Amino acid sequence: MAGTNTDLVIQLRQAILFQRIRTIPELSRVLSASFPTVKKHLDLLIAHGEIDEQVSELSNGGRPAKQYQYRAEYAQGLALYLELDAIGFQIFDAVGTNLSFGTEPVEKNQPHVPALIRLIHRLLEQNPHISFLSVGVAASVENGQVFFAPDYPSLQQVDLKGVLASQFDVPVVVENDMNAAVIGFHEGHQRSQQSLIYLYLGKNGPGSGILINGQLVRGSSHFAGEISVVPQYDKKTFGQAIARRQTALDPQTIDAISRLTTTFAATLNPHLLIFNGSEVTEHDLEQIRSKTAEYIPEAHIPLLIRSHWETDYLNGLTRLGLQLLTEQPLSANRRTSS
Repeated sequence: MAGTNTDLVIQLRQAILFQRIRTIPELSRVLSASFPTVKKHLDLLIAHGEIDEQVSELSNGGRPAKQYQYRAEYAQGLALYLELDAIGFQIFDAVGTNLSFGTEPVEKNQPHVPALIRLIHRLLEQNPHISFLSVGVAASVENGQVFFAPDYPSLQQVDLKGVLASQFDVPVVVENDMNAAVIGFHEGHQRSQQSLIYLYLGKNGPGSGILINGQLVRGSSHFAGEISVVPQYDKKTFGQAIARRQTALDPQTIDAISRLTTTFAATLNPHLLIFNGSEVTEHDLEQIRSKTAEYIPEAHIPLLIRSHWETDYLNGLTRLGLQLLTEQPLSANRRTSS
């Protein structure tokens, strides 16, 4: 649209949706834009059906202030994550509220991409307001292309973002599972600028997601977090060292995790090391902390905590999907019911 500042439109959406900034004076201050400019672009978003304008209660007899919020009904997103034997999914509205969720089994040795496409087709037919997709995979991803997927050979070197965007003509974001999980934990717990590492032992190999001072770390080649290949001892990698663990963590697994914790502490010095709560117990964390203290002074050991991995994962995919929504051109068409 003529005279529209696309960057400002995106910033307004994100300030209202993610930072919960509600008034023009606040938006003008935070975005360093004039009152009339902010008002003009808010009016465009209102006309586009994205933003609601509300009049607040009178305060101290003063003039009622207008407040703005994102419309939950504006769009719906679909988050999906791929496991070896299933595809999980969640449908959410434009403010991130979960509307429905479920899982779809994947037969052994069945390629994941055709199964994923069939599931998305079905969900889009049932939910015509879905207008963007966020997909999580247990693999290294660069700009939507999967390039390191040792446990998912059918995904290796697949431009998953391109395939899905072409197939469904909607915006798509594809992200590594642990990157999504650490984003989801960060959003859900409002850890501000803290440095976090999310460690997942995994059914099919370990991985980690890394946030430093609140910023996701992908690395120069998008390989950050692939801890399965980290060398440890006796010519074993971390992945090999924990491969034979049982439900109760054995001493070798405890030691391997403690060595990795030491590596994280000595290189990144995070505030938190987060574990999948279904993989470790509080007793395991006590053992890991005690063993790590044999390698480094206890003052440098991050706080070890448990969390619900699937919830964090889906929350992260939801946040990534909403981020994608806010970055779309103002004139972009959305899928709507006829």
